[in-house]
Amino acid sequence: MSDVNPKRAYASAVRQETARQTRQRILDAARELFLSRGYVATSVDAIANAAGVAKPTVFTAVGSKRVVLERLRDLALAGDDEPVPVAHRPWYREALEASDPHRVLRLHARNVTRIAQRVAALDLVLERAAGADPDLTEVWGRAEQSRRIGAGYIVDAVRQTSRLRPGLTRERAIDILWTLTGTGIYDRLTVQSGWSNARYETWLADLFTSQLLPMPTPPTP
Repeated sequence: MSDVNPKRAYASAVRQETARQTRQRILDAARELFLSRGYVATSVDAIANAAGVAKPTVFTAVGSKRVVLERLRDLALAGDDEPVPVAHRPWYREALEASDPHRVLRLHARNVTRIAQRVAALDLVLERAAGADPDLTEVWGRAEQSRRIGAGYIVDAVRQTSRLRPGLTRERAIDILWTLTGTGIYDRLTVQSGWSNARYETWLADLFTSQLLPMPTPPTP
């Protein structure tokens, strides 16, 4: 006979689902408040009230206000709450494993655009708050360093299939890619200037290609 108690397993599943729903309400409430009020002006009390929970529940279900913002950003980067790092996701691996350098960069432009759609507004909250909160200064620094590491992955994927533009070192190529993938650029062009995401993605892919890859050899007359 099985040692599993069906009633106990059911009760456990119900508790887990209730906890998940509570956590999601807290995150949804916090995101709305961070985007409308900013990080500094948003209190844990306000998050709790908006989510319809007691203040201690915010800490037990998610964590401190800083942790709440970090969690929101992590979810936005990945696109879901599956415990799989971005660099291991199929859509990210597709760019790293492409056999043509132009395809590497165009897929990376696609990925950058999709991520920016989800995370750019939160990045703006985080960057602004970092100037007033030392803890968030560290969080912002880690985020930027992580993005730079990601740029290195893409540059190395390009170098597996092509030379870089003449005179361009690996480190300089990483500098360029890291700069061009900042979500501030996405915000300026799409949110502030009204570009569509498709236009932004095409522009970014063309820019990646022109900045990192050798110019095509003109045909011999």
